[in-house]
Amino acid sequence: MTAEFRRLMGLFTTGVCVVSAPTAQGGIMGMTVNSFVSVSLDPMLVCWSLQNSSSQFAGWLEAERFAISILAESQQAVARRYAARASSGLIASDFDLSESGLPVVKGALGRIECRRWATHPAGDHTMILGEVTAMDAPESSDTAAPLGFFRGRFCRVTD
Repeated sequence: MTAEFRRLMGLFTTGVCVVSAPTAQGGIMGMTVNSFVSVSLDPMLVCWSLQNSSSQFAGWLEAERFAISILAESQQAVARRYAARASSGLIASDFDLSESGLPVVKGALGRIECRRWATHPAGDHTMILGEVTAMDAPESSDTAAPLGFFRGRFCRVTD
């Protein structure tokens, strides 16, 4: 039944982002997610899901602030790198620092900075809600294609 549910949910095409935050040791933690969703306009809230067995679980629960970088189709390698378990593949040069000091993926279609609003247990995941504190969508994102995820693979999203 679990495999059937996973296959069915794979038919729902999603966007791909990297969630990132500074670590207590002064480094960067980053994770590829496709569970990102807008929740509310007033206040502006977004949500993403973190697997409870993630090697970065404790770090994400401690993160007071985080950034979400919406990836472009050309950033599949970045998505793969941060989808790997642990942060051993993290490359600091993939990131810029925002004005407020949060790491954001270079060349992303859009970037959203958040303050942790709430966390909620949800089965084998934890939902992390963030209140949007800043956002940016460079003009170059008007013509770039987003990176999608469908049937367990990265895909092209066209309009």
